[in-house]
Amino acid sequence: MSSRKTIRVYERKDRRGWYYSFTAPNGQRIRQAAGTENEQQARELAAKHYYELFAVQKLGYSREYTWRETVVEWLKENPHKQKDYNTKLFLRWLDKYLGDLTINQIDRVVLRTIRDAKLNEGRKPRTVNAYTQQIRMVLLAAKEWGWITNLPKFKMLEEPKRRERWLTADEKNRLFKELPEHLIPIAAFALATGLRKANVAGLQWSQVDIPRRTAWIHVDQAKSSRAIGVPLNDEAMNVILSQRGKHRTNVFTYKGNPIKNPAGTAWRKALKRARITNFRFHDCRHTWATNHVIQGTPTRPLQELGGWSSEKMVQRYAHLNTEHLRRYAGNSSQFDTSLTPAQTQ
Repeated sequence: MSSRKTIRVYERKDRRGWYYSFTAPNGQRIRQAAGTENEQQARELAAKHYYELFAVQKLGYSREYTWRETVVEWLKENPHKQKDYNTKLFLRWLDKYLGDLTINQIDRVVLRTIRDAKLNEGRKPRTVNAYTQQIRMVLLAAKEWGWITNLPKFKMLEEPKRRERWLTADEKNRLFKELPEHLIPIAAFALATGLRKANVAGLQWSQVDIPRRTAWIHVDQAKSSRAIGVPLNDEAMNVILSQRGKHRTNVFTYKGNPIKNPAGTAWRKALKRARITNFRFHDCRHTWATNHVIQGTPTRPLQELGGWSSEKMVQRYAHLNTEHLRRYAGNSSQFDTSLTPAQTQ
């Protein structure tokens, strides 16, 4: 048996490190990050993976992978997730329940135990579903690698429909008066560009072209898995220029270190002092989109500016622009609705 002709080791233009692909003995196509920048190591890891699958699929040997092993491999495959605050939070918590289990042991009973544990912490359905979705993403990758053959059934909790929340001008002024100095630029940039929290917090100078008034989000940083070009308006440019010289690599920092989570304790305390409720950092993005729609930005350009993968995500803001309906609003006027009191005879 030889895998030399079967295995392909290659580099990708949009990501660092080596990758490999091969057709497993059962005919399944395997594509995976090697987790190394050394070509020879990548070839050795690919060959090891191939022979492990050969032993299982042709010789009947059994190789079980633990959740922890699978997570390590998944993070190699998705390096941008290694620095994502929520991903680290989810995986750290899940490791307590799943770490030593094999991925074949994760069934409906285990998933229900995790769901109930989060609910008992007082978490809302939206949060519980986020943890379930994290498990699903990791196990989907494991299936693609040939580590498991079947997935458990994932049952999501019903989430109450949430109103889109945006910041009014008065709320924005109150918030900025209460924010600590190091969070004002990052909040202002989020409101000016509509970028997601992780993209704003992780923005580096290598992603900013000041003369062209442009920033960009790399494909491995974007939720839609597509690179995003970000034209910088006057407000965004003022923020960028104010941050020059503070750090060699990162745009937004505090005491010389990159800001990892702008929505932490300081953010929440500022909201409380400003008497602003039901507002998350992500709602800066909703505020940005809302302002665009009210000012008449068409759906397609807004979709591109926001980096949304589908028009459906933009349509939730469409009801805010009523100018195209104004000429029809009077069609229902069949009666005298004057507020002037009727004259007595």
